[in-house]
Amino acid sequence: MKTTIETVNAEDNPSVEYLLDILRTDGIFILENYYSKEKIDVLNEEFDKVFKEHEDAIDILDKEDCSKDQRIFWSNQYSQPIDDIFANDPLLVNIATSYAGRSPNLNTLINYLEYSDTEVRNSGAGWHRDNHHCQFKTMLYLSDVTKDNGNFQWITNSSRRHIGYPKPRTESYNTRYHEEVIEEILKHPLCELIDVTGKPGTVICADTTYVHRGNIIKSGSRRAMTQYYF
Repeated sequence: MKTTIETVNAEDNPSVEYLLDILRTDGIFILENYYSKEKIDVLNEEFDKVFKEHEDAIDILDKEDCSKDQRIFWSNQYSQPIDDIFANDPLLVNIATSYAGRSPNLNTLINYLEYSDTEVRNSGAGWHRDNHHCQFKTMLYLSDVTKDNGNFQWITNSSRRHIGYPKPRTESYNTRYHEEVIEEILKHPLCELIDVTGKPGTVICADTTYVHRGNIIKSGSRRAMTQYYF
């Protein structure tokens, strides 16, 4: 039986223990309606402000014949509201601390992805794991995200403990994979590609030792924040 991603309504006030149980079993869960419209409005204002005031910090990733999203790391150091509302969110930090077994450092990435008819674009380049052994992060959608405008894609049961070490693009960079390797992974009876879509305020909590990527954008744009815990 294939595993799907469990979606939890944040308005039901799920406990940390309940969410950790899902995370330890599936490696991921989705929190719907986590942030109010008022908080999303504040974060979007700060998103625009940081991009405007810190143009020198904008990084445009260009590899594996895709990506090209605009991104700024450490945005929590440029914006107090981003630091207060998202980076130091008590529930999310509690989950990260409990899952990793230690208090993490915080690095907030903001990124903007826009469709182009002249080049292939997504967020984060091709299929990959962030690490083989231990990595956790959260992602927040600041705009409506569909399968057309660069949603997060996830392969169930694709961590090292499930499928070992797939053939990498290069031996020295062994957490990234060609499309043909992904096709082989998806032949595994427990591995399934899931498109994670959502409204503004949707939060994705994921163990990124599982294989994932940002989908290729086909139209429109996408705004998101990613919280790295390390």
